[in-house]
Amino acid sequence: MLTEPIENPEEDADYTHRLAERLSVGNYDFVFSLNYFPVLAEGCHQASIPYVCWNCDGSLLAMYHASVFYPTNVIFTFDYKNYREFQSLGVSNIYHLPLAVNTHRLERHPFSNGADYPVSFLGNLYERNTYQQIKDSLPDYLSGYLRGAINAQKLVSGGNMLELLLTDDIVAELEDLSCYHKSEQSFAGIRQLFATTILGFQTASEERQENLSALAAHLEPDYKVHLFTGSDRLDLPGVIFHPPVDYQKEMPDIFRHSKINLNMTIPNITTGIPLRAWDIMGCGGFLLSNYQPEFENHFETGKHMDIFEDRGELLEKTDFYLRHESIRRQMAQAGMELVCQEHNYLARIDQMMQILRNLW
Repeated sequence: MLTEPIENPEEDADYTHRLAERLSVGNYDFVFSLNYFPVLAEGCHQASIPYVCWNCDGSLLAMYHASVFYPTNVIFTFDYKNYREFQSLGVSNIYHLPLAVNTHRLERHPFSNGADYPVSFLGNLYERNTYQQIKDSLPDYLSGYLRGAINAQKLVSGGNMLELLLTDDIVAELEDLSCYHKSEQSFAGIRQLFATTILGFQTASEERQENLSALAAHLEPDYKVHLFTGSDRLDLPGVIFHPPVDYQKEMPDIFRHSKINLNMTIPNITTGIPLRAWDIMGCGGFLLSNYQPEFENHFETGKHMDIFEDRGELLEKTDFYLRHESIRRQMAQAGMELVCQEHNYLARIDQMMQILRNLW
């Protein structure tokens, strides 16, 4: 197969041609990738080879590409709303498949007896985003309106209202801005692009910083908030910054040795459960997350993990679980057992293969 990296995942005629040639002379059942790559879909379509992908990133804009309609595609996506959206657009062979945990790897992971962390969050603060680049050049009315949309979204747990807030009049004004790019074959509209790539990241940035700062100010002196991130060291008093950790080697230890592991989902993931949440529970860590509708399909709140609906509830539940270690440990154990039994990769791959066998 081709070993060189894909420079442009949406449009690369040379790569697509070479991929199609290689597939045509080999004996392949299908091509598989994590996340949807239009160049792979195009190459497989030209070679009449099935292309199978499993989307694990929220609001994957590459999906809004003309190639998504090829009958040679079989697309699995972890966000149910994303699945329903593309199904309604007429995309055939698209299926909802939640994410999973490599429980076999975690069972063999040599957990250390390292430091305990009262409250931890592993993730990006998204402080360097397009909104920050353009906000000072926006007209006053547009700037105020977008500011209001971001503030409104921060009040919503487990939903995304950013696209709805971008009215036709606002979208008409956004058309004059040159702060976004889309390929010629993309059918994503300006409303969708702006809500996702600009407002979604800014909302997540503010929400994460504000929640972490509020927790650090609220907790008793003996309890600290630890942030593991590749983001800049922003002015978040009381938050202890750590460099990013290795996903395979260090991350499981952080999750296992944190009394409370936070999940704050970017609004671009509308209903689905992000990978961070699965990983926390698979490591035997205690998960406290913002509400996402799909948690209800797999877990029992208060038994396997817990949910906060707003900042006040985040502070209240953090206090409670720091004081009640036995309850917290019992829930973490129950969550880990359920994930290991029902939400491991073998179970997901079996689901995937059953669908593929029925198709072919």
